[in-house]
Amino acid sequence: MANQNTVLILQGGGALGAYQAGVYQQLHEKDVTVDWVIGTSIGAINSALIAGNPPELRVAQLKAFWDSLAPWAPSMSNWWGAFSPLSNLTHSMNTLGTLMNGVDGFFKPRVGASSDINTEVPLKEMGFYDTSPLKTTLEKYVDFDYLNNGKTRISVCAVDIDTGQSVVFDSKNGKILPEHIMASGALPPGFPPIEIEGKAYWDGGIYSNSPLTVFLGDGVDRDALCFMVDLWDPSETRPKSIAEALARYKSIQYASRSQEQLEVYQVVRDLQKAIRVLSEKIPAAERKKKDVQALMQLGCDHTVNVVNLIMKAAPQDQYFKDIDFSAATIHARWQAGIHDCQRALKHKTWLQPLPPHAGLVIHELPQE
Repeated sequence: MANQNTVLILQGGGALGAYQAGVYQQLHEKDVTVDWVIGTSIGAINSALIAGNPPELRVAQLKAFWDSLAPWAPSMSNWWGAFSPLSNLTHSMNTLGTLMNGVDGFFKPRVGASSDINTEVPLKEMGFYDTSPLKTTLEKYVDFDYLNNGKTRISVCAVDIDTGQSVVFDSKNGKILPEHIMASGALPPGFPPIEIEGKAYWDGGIYSNSPLTVFLGDGVDRDALCFMVDLWDPSETRPKSIAEALARYKSIQYASRSQEQLEVYQVVRDLQKAIRVLSEKIPAAERKKKDVQALMQLGCDHTVNVVNLIMKAAPQDQYFKDIDFSAATIHARWQAGIHDCQRALKHKTWLQPLPPHAGLVIHELPQE
């Protein structure tokens, strides 16, 4: 693993992002050095917490951030969680509390925002909630000087409101500020757009919730091991109620066709690797010709291993599961991330021998 880049790709998903923190904790405890983190929405926030702290402080800062989001009042699930007839009521009340009161240090209700949605308002008020508390929270748990001067590259995705195109803020090309992280998580209509240097941005998940293309579109200069951590399971069971149908619809929507993208890039990368393998069989005299060299440049020597971890939906999950920040739920998702990452590291399928033309290999964790 020392001879390759290790990349962490983090999907958007609000409160579901605690699963990603658990995955990172396990990678850290197994001494896996992350060279590049790429995130969208909550994935961008987790990316900032990782890249914006020294390795020895990252897990502690991740925990401190996620603990700070839990409601001050004890979660009802702590008391009633063992009683299945009350489970749905518990989650509904937790969700209602978040919708009414927001989340301390993250977002708060904007008074009067829903009274007349046709009224013209400034950009910063174009949402039902005010996300200004998030800036203070990010500055508390993320050292942006370290982030912009550290060894871990970070990329976060947003959408330019004016063009409708995806935008990537990358520490390799410029300075990352709290506003860039906030822009990546500015999901309408709940959150207002974030204005940076005269341009306005929304959540990157509007365009694509899985920032896989940022990694695969970048020039790969050596082998890479990529942990792609998805929060929305595209293959859950068929719904049996309207409530379950709404939740299922949301999972399909935000899964963002990750599997389809992976398969397309696998074909492309395998062909690139095959070009390089075949070029070695061309006589040396032919390889010196310019037209042949141009074709050879289309090839690639490197292999990318993608370990795809997908958080499985819990039986009690509902449509608003991504705003359930209750302590018990966050803990359960964090532990699920640790558990799945342990299983992936135990199997280490990416260390198995590969055919010479393998340019991209997908490793999916077997279901338990």
